[in-house]
Order: sequence, then C-alpha cells, then structure tokens
Amino acid sequence: MIEAKIRAHSGQFHLAAEVNGSGTICVAGKNGAGKTTLLRTMAGFLKIDEGQVLVRGQNVTRLPVEKRGIVLVTPGSAFQHLDVDSHLVWGRKLGKRIQEDQVSKVKSELGIDFGGRVGKLSLGMRERVSLATALLAEPKAILVDEAFASLHNREEFITAYARLLVGANIDLVFSSQEAADGKLADILYLIDEGVTSAGN
Repeated sequence: MIEAKIRAHSGQFHLAAEVNGSGTICVAGKNGAGKTTLLRTMAGFLKIDEGQVLVRGQNVTRLPVEKRGIVLVTPGSAFQHLDVDSHLVWGRKLGKRIQEDQVSKVKSELGIDFGGRVGKLSLGMRERVSLATALLAEPKAILVDEAFASLHNREEFITAYARLLVGANIDLVFSSQEAADGKLADILYLIDEGVTSAGN
C-alpha cells in the first residue's frame, strides 16, 4: 500500500496531488502536467511543503531517499559501464545473496535474452534492464517515470512486470501520457496542472 498526499512546488510549478492504493497504479497526463514532479517528490528527490508519503503504513516523508524503500526508474537510470548480469544484481541489499534461478526467472519473464555492456544496448533494452534491476532489489515500491514508453511489446512487458511485482509484494506507480494505459493498472489517476483526480 502506498499513500501520498502532497503539496509541493518546483520553480513556478505547484503540485497538489494524491495517490492511494496497492498493486499497479497509473498516473496519466500530458507533458508538463506534473507526473515527474509527483514521482520525484514521492521518492524523496524533491521536498514536500505539506502532506506525507506512507509506504505499507510507514511514514517515509522525512526519510532520506535511500531509507524509503522506494526505487525511482527513469529512461536514464541504467549504469552504462556495467554488463547486463552485473547490473541486475547491483541494487540488491548488502548481505542478501540473490538466487541464480530468481535472476533467470526475471530475465525470462521480462524478455532479457541479451548480454554485454549496458551502454551499448538500445534504449528499450536498457530500460528493461533498469526495471528488472529495481525489481530484484526488492524495494517496497517502484515508481516508473516514462520508462515504459520505449519498450517493444510494452503492454505485454507491463503485464509481466506487474505479475512479478505481485509475487514479490511490491507496489508499482507508473506515469504515462495516455489515459488508456489505465487498463494495464489496478488504479488510474489523471493529473493536470499538478492536480490529480481519479480516472475511470
């Protein structure tokens, strides 16, 4: 369960947004509507003026980014110098060994049938690796800012990704420019000029 009720500003932009739910949540709006500001605020990269962010009932509003149990994935999240397999286990908590069959399952489910240095991959491939890395790190929630946009077979990928997250008890909030992507989520929020409303 992730609960966020936020008032914040970034430059001249004002955010007055609310997101509540568990499972997969889509936040849809046009460019400049406030999607990135909302996700960056939830993740702790931007300061909240009023409100709070709760993850599984824990108030993480004042916690530093690395203590929130939240991972933010963007199109630029990949570490270019790592090879694919090293990247996938990079975010694993210190001292927690990752099982080889767990990595193999995630790679298979998410269509990661390639290797090599991440920086030499296509944007879509890099995004698959970043998203898989976030999942294998086992946070409480993953926020995805437009990182699904460049994927081949994106609807199939999102469905498979959401299924893996349910099995790992990880909530997902992803942004999109298309309200139609709400059909891929359990909950849809629309955002316009920094204000969210429940979608149909």
